[in-house]
Amino acid sequence: MPGTRPALPDATTPEFQAEALAEANALRAKHHAPPLVLDPELNAYAQSRAVSRSEQEELKAGHTDLRKGTGENIYWGGGSEALPGSEAVNSWYSEIAAYDFAAAQFNGNSGHFTQLVWKGSTKVGIGRAAGQGGEYFETYIVFVFEAPGNMKGAFAENVLPA
Repeated sequence: MPGTRPALPDATTPEFQAEALAEANALRAKHHAPPLVLDPELNAYAQSRAVSRSEQEELKAGHTDLRKGTGENIYWGGGSEALPGSEAVNSWYSEIAAYDFAAAQFNGNSGHFTQLVWKGSTKVGIGRAAGQGGEYFETYIVFVFEAPGNMKGAFAENVLPA
């Protein structure tokens, strides 16, 4: 789907990635999931995804054209400067309130949380695009995961209670 506006610039830095990864891994540890490892190839993909997602207002671009075998969490926020990765990670994690551990199945209101703590996901790429949008200074943060999470029938063994 073509963009409706120019893309925002890549705002990914090693410091941003390290901060975002540390926050994600601290939360994953609470749910008995192994730490995610930053993957250079996935980082490049996440950066390209963040930039391409920014070609449409807010989260309208969604997960269109996501490559097979990859999971993805996308965050959008407005502020006066590029937002930190922990803001996205904590937003995704807050969806734990909507997840039913007893049912152990996909729920659209908790899908970012379940992907974040998915035990079978071991590699991650982290990217950020930020800049002046139509109304606000906007930040797009993208995590791409391998192996992807949220696989039907595999929630009980991959999304563990804290």
